[in-house]
Amino acid sequence: MAANELHTETVYGWAVEYAKSGRSKCQQTKELIPEGDVRIGKEVDNPFKEGAKMKLWYGYEALFKSFRLGSAKKPRVYSTDELEGFAELESEDQDTLSALIDAENEFRAGLAKVDDDAIRLEHTKNDGVFWSVVQSGATTRVRWGAIGDEGNVSEKEHKDEAAATKFVEKKIAEKEKGGYVRTADAGSKRKAASDKEEDDDDDENGGGGGASAPAKAKKAPAVKKAPAAKKAPAAKKAPAKKPAKKAKK
Repeated sequence: MAANELHTETVYGWAVEYAKSGRSKCQQTKELIPEGDVRIGKEVDNPFKEGAKMKLWYGYEALFKSFRLGSAKKPRVYSTDELEGFAELESEDQDTLSALIDAENEFRAGLAKVDDDAIRLEHTKNDGVFWSVVQSGATTRVRWGAIGDEGNVSEKEHKDEAAATKFVEKKIAEKEKGGYVRTADAGSKRKAASDKEEDDDDDENGGGGGASAPAKAKKAPAVKKAPAAKKAPAAKKAPAKKPAKKAKK
């Protein structure tokens, strides 16, 4: 299985199972995962044993909440096919996880469609940083980081569209008060960053080609109202706890 890189962490795969005991802790909430509850494991290198791997366990709901925060490139679960052990789950638990994954993919896809309409602001501090926000119905995506990078993201579903709009307006006002200045649309900036990464890869691989002419600065477009994202399906009943297996005599 291809590994996904996240800074210095490599994620080799994902697994799902019923907790064998009540001793494992969710890496996101730091709370114990009850015996018999569905848990998802992230396979990473074992820092205590060179060459070995280990699984970091999460409560499934906490794991998917964590996907809405952090690096834009952080490894995420996009399909039940990625979950080793999924076929061994009860059908009800399979349906619950499938619905959760579908809802999360739909949530992120709705924001991706309007990413190019994001409002972007920049600041000269720390050698240049950016902050951007985009709204789709009742959901928002904030992206921030060093200019030239894709940055980190924070995705949020608000009570309604009005609440999301209020959030966007408040955050923009706060950034402008702090010295941030509106610039070109976020879509073209993000594409430029992506193109730069590709050019860097070509250079490392011996790719040729002369230097491209600098792009002319674009006038910041008028803010467009993003289309409303589809409402995620209602959450299904949480998986039932499985009775602990009796020890053989």
